[in-house]
Amino acid sequence: MLIPTSITSKWQMTIPKQARKALGIKRSGRVLLAVEPKRKTFTIHQPKSIFDLAGTFHPKRNKGVSVLKAREYFERHYGRTK
Repeated sequence: MLIPTSITSKWQMTIPKQARKALGIKRSGRVLLAVEPKRKTFTIHQPKSIFDLAGTFHPKRNKGVSVLKAREYFERHYGRTK
């Protein structure tokens, strides 16, 4: 099923009612976009729970800096506000 939609100047996209009903998306729900750059396509998935998001996000790796050195750097360069 192909359903047309538009993208705003702020890169936001409205999910049409037909697609929301088919996926069972709630008003405050979350969706996952599975992007396929080679094919220039994406698909929308409705996760069942927060646990479905496991493995989706990859945090930045520590670049060999110890936690103590990072803390010292932070304290030197960023002052507390009153």
